[in-house]
Amino acid sequence: MIGEKIVILDLGSNKIKIMVLSLDKENYISIHSKYSVQSSGIKKGNVVDADSLASSIRRCTSFVEKELNFEIKNIYVGVNSIFFNFLTFGLTRDIGSYEIEEKRDLQNLINQASTIFYQNFNDNKVLHFFNSGFYLDKRNYVENPIGLKAKTLDVIFSILSLDKNIISNYDKVFKLSGLKVKKYFFSPYASSFLSADQENLEKGFVNIDIGYDKTSISIYENSKFKFSKIISLGSYHINNDLMKALDIDRNLSEKIKCKYEDILSNNIDRNLLNEINEKKISREIIVRIIDARLNEITEYIVKEIKFCNSFNKSSRKIIVSGGGSASEVLIGKISQKLNVKVDYAKQSFPIKNTEFSIFSDYMVCLGIAKLIYFNNKDEIKSFSDQKKGFFERFYSLFLK
Repeated sequence: MIGEKIVILDLGSNKIKIMVLSLDKENYISIHSKYSVQSSGIKKGNVVDADSLASSIRRCTSFVEKELNFEIKNIYVGVNSIFFNFLTFGLTRDIGSYEIEEKRDLQNLINQASTIFYQNFNDNKVLHFFNSGFYLDKRNYVENPIGLKAKTLDVIFSILSLDKNIISNYDKVFKLSGLKVKKYFFSPYASSFLSADQENLEKGFVNIDIGYDKTSISIYENSKFKFSKIISLGSYHINNDLMKALDIDRNLSEKIKCKYEDILSNNIDRNLLNEINEKKISREIIVRIIDARLNEITEYIVKEIKFCNSFNKSSRKIIVSGGGSASEVLIGKISQKLNVKVDYAKQSFPIKNTEFSIFSDYMVCLGIAKLIYFNNKDEIKSFSDQKKGFFERFYSLFLK
């Protein structure tokens, strides 16, 4: 894969972004082209108009094809539907005080987990399948159980899946676009995997990705991807509140939202102040509207973090990503509620000759690239098996 160009598409509800990358011999990412267009035909991560979405995708691909004189046939895609399912469950295997074997013991548990999932969620497609923890004799956590002796081996499995019909709708869009999808990725997983350095990954952290019409929460403990939740609230809802309550257009609501910190500190840009005064809008009403929405988002986020029992574990560190405006104030509210340190995602990924703005604007694309080039060791790989019919897919920790 060294030197080979790959194409990654981020299907966001606000913007569709494309990036062409390659990996060099020193394991640095080279960015050859990037482009974005306003989204159409997709809302809350789901296809609402196949032709319109296909047209937007073709605009992206046409731009980079012309720029690079490069024909795009295959593509990796990041999606973030509000209907994603995150399921965690554990399975036990009796070992009998012998040494644990990878093929017989671990693979058997993986096969069981896959069977149980498809028997109970036959209408879903697995996008990501994780080992979320090994335990010997019910209580001893280990990173690698192979070769160790135990009476029992427990494995915690986590599965991210999406309704097959939603995937089929995506497939139709890409067929209309003349493209073949090599793999779909859950966008919050990709961006969260990118957002932390190795130290934060090992210690555990919470990633909060503030999006256009959604806010995603991803939680890691001991390097393991443990929990994911999507809240149907994003930066767009602040715009919507302002437009409805103040009877203003989208352009002015966006300016107010982006300059909310300045408005709070009474340090408003003269041009914006003139526009606000012209509409006879008071600072107090702006603060009341935005603060109410930020409080609501904060409460949802805090509730989810506490619900999954990560308050004294992963929530020791929160990393925020995404382009949600007014996020500085939101970060302050979250930090105060949880009494933890909150930081923005930092560029710790080896990218050649790029700027931080590219990192922050194209986090999903770069996160997918990181997962492709530098695998998450805990993600269980899928492969097809034509000879057996009781699964659609088989999974293994042992595929390279």
